[in-house]
Amino acid sequence: MKRLYPSKIQDKIYLSKILAQLIQTLESSPLQVPLKSLSFDTQIPESIFQRLQNLHNDPADSPNINAQDFHILFSNILFRYPTVRIFELPDGSIFFKM
Repeated sequence: MKRLYPSKIQDKIYLSKILAQLIQTLESSPLQVPLKSLSFDTQIPESIFQRLQNLHNDPADSPNINAQDFHILFSNILFRYPTVRIFELPDGSIFFKM
């Protein structure tokens, strides 16, 4: 199991997949943080979250998005939820520890 730091990842598609899984995990976790609350907490519009998390499904928007956009988003999320840790398992899947 390897700890992941989103700020060190430059692959936008991979960051998009991690973000989508993180949002889904936060919504279904005991914290029960829906996207609307996450948007309010970070002061980032929901549309930005949706656009970035859907990048891996629609890579046509990729030239308009930088890895730094994800870095800013992740830093805002992880600052507000400091107990969240992101890991990559040996099989390549992502695991979130809360």
